[in-house]
Amino acid sequence: MPDSIFTAVTFSPVTEFIEKTRKLRDLYGSSFILSHLATAVCLTAKQHLGKDAVISPAQLDVTLGTPDQIVIQGDFPENLAREAFLGAWGDIMDACKGWVDQNCQAWTQKALAGWARNGEWNRTWQQWKANAWEIFWVQADTISAVMDALAEAEANDRNWVGINWMGESSTLSGADAIAWPGLDRNIRAKERRMAEDQAHISDFFQELNLKIGAAILDDDLSNYRHNPKDLNDHLTELASRYSLNLQPYDSKALVKNSEFREELAKNLGEAIITNREQLSVPELTKRLFTLRTVAKAVPNSDQIRKELPKSFREVNLWKTDLPMGWFRGDGDEAGKHIRTITQREKPAQELRAFSWQMRQWGKFLKQSFDKRLGRVIIAGGDDFLGVFYPSEHPTEAIEWLCSFKEDVWHRGAEGQLDRKPITPSVGFVWASSQVPQRDILQHCELAEQRAKSSGRDRVCLRVLFASGTHVEWICPWWFLPKVVNGYRDRNGQQDWTHFYKDVAALKARHAFQGNPDIALALFNLFFTDPETGQKLLPEKSDVLFASSSPLWPQSGDTEELTGILQKDLRKMSVDKQQEAFNDWVISLANVGFQLFKQEMSISSDYPEAA
Repeated sequence: MPDSIFTAVTFSPVTEFIEKTRKLRDLYGSSFILSHLATAVCLTAKQHLGKDAVISPAQLDVTLGTPDQIVIQGDFPENLAREAFLGAWGDIMDACKGWVDQNCQAWTQKALAGWARNGEWNRTWQQWKANAWEIFWVQADTISAVMDALAEAEANDRNWVGINWMGESSTLSGADAIAWPGLDRNIRAKERRMAEDQAHISDFFQELNLKIGAAILDDDLSNYRHNPKDLNDHLTELASRYSLNLQPYDSKALVKNSEFREELAKNLGEAIITNREQLSVPELTKRLFTLRTVAKAVPNSDQIRKELPKSFREVNLWKTDLPMGWFRGDGDEAGKHIRTITQREKPAQELRAFSWQMRQWGKFLKQSFDKRLGRVIIAGGDDFLGVFYPSEHPTEAIEWLCSFKEDVWHRGAEGQLDRKPITPSVGFVWASSQVPQRDILQHCELAEQRAKSSGRDRVCLRVLFASGTHVEWICPWWFLPKVVNGYRDRNGQQDWTHFYKDVAALKARHAFQGNPDIALALFNLFFTDPETGQKLLPEKSDVLFASSSPLWPQSGDTEELTGILQKDLRKMSVDKQQEAFNDWVISLANVGFQLFKQEMSISSDYPEAA
């Protein structure tokens, strides 16, 4: 294997593929598909060049979280990379289409006479197999050069084909056609009846709902086939969960009752699809790939089936009125760190070690978080996305964030101390259940970007209301637990209403303008160090804006402590610094009031400190 050649491969669109989602299953389906495709390229490279050919990503015993940027040592031909990638994608598409054809054949023959004799439905799937992705492949004589070339190729090269269609658009994204067997039928415009087509589409997705529910039910009941009593008890529990009336049925023979099974299948199928959702081919593929019976038909998917959650009920946005906490994070300047280590004496060894360290951390994050707090959806390298279980209050989420850097980020696969060479930035969104999932994901991304643009190594806490408005506050990791745990109101309690009302009243009188002393005095009145009882910030404003202030980066025991304010403000005028500090205190009041006022939910808007 020639040491002087390195190959890099990636693909697109990744972010867009993930963001076109409505349910948590869509996110899981997207994440597993992306990981499966990247893994397919890695396995082919290892078969062609040897087991140590793939430098990054590190290969673990988990599929979820395999990063999409692949660096290979040796001459890995472009045609092999394309065949591996498109072959894996084609296998997924074939499994999903095959399942639909097999289970909906009777409906299709009845509703669309002659459909079996034309190829429009098949042709649509073939187009998506061939044209859904862009693949970028480059080679160079060093790792740093090949990664620069890959970044340039992603920015400048385009080899993309748009898929046209006749008919209505998907109700999820609106970007592509609704997937149903009558799609792109060759009918003259004067003869096409849109109302008739719409009725067929609704009926088709209702049929799909029943078939999917039946598949889930059969898979679930197979675990009880040797114990009839437990089987009937389980059916009774399912009936209670979905509020089904058992009176019309023989409770001792539920499993044999076709009407009961159909009603139960309908409720189970709604977890994946309803006739109100009319999805495109790739959207339907993401949803179906989370079905074990479909994933089973995909070659080399054994690990995926092991990792798929057995249920999404606990984090189903459609089945709860409680708010939920979402987080999205990323390692700070990971690309810069990679460029640094790839210019050292042993770049391949350094990159392989860093990739292994971050993938081990992703495995730890998922295992530790999923046990009690919620679900980690993406944990690929230094990128991660997760959701907390629905809860009336964000107490557990905030506690987890307060200890995130030391107890989560700087941990290895077994929970041991493992300090990372990069820092994390996270966007946390506490959102009403009435907010669409797509909007929540966009706000997660925006909150993460705000954390990075405000100086990195910090978290942005954002409260998202049902109307789409939001309030946010940004804080360094080291200072967050001091603020959260150090708050006391005038009665020595932790009711944030006092702080919020004081800030609102002072802001309404324009008391903060050009005067940082008021914001500083107010902050020190309500916040003290929870360990020492000392004030968290200096008492005088001239000391607050001095170079040794916590507002600016300071030396810590193990690493530099990021400043409260953005580093660039240090070079600006004092007026700008004072304005930024005042805004930081006002934002803290707004967000703290929403997150910690126990009696209040966020289903409606509440006024900011105005």
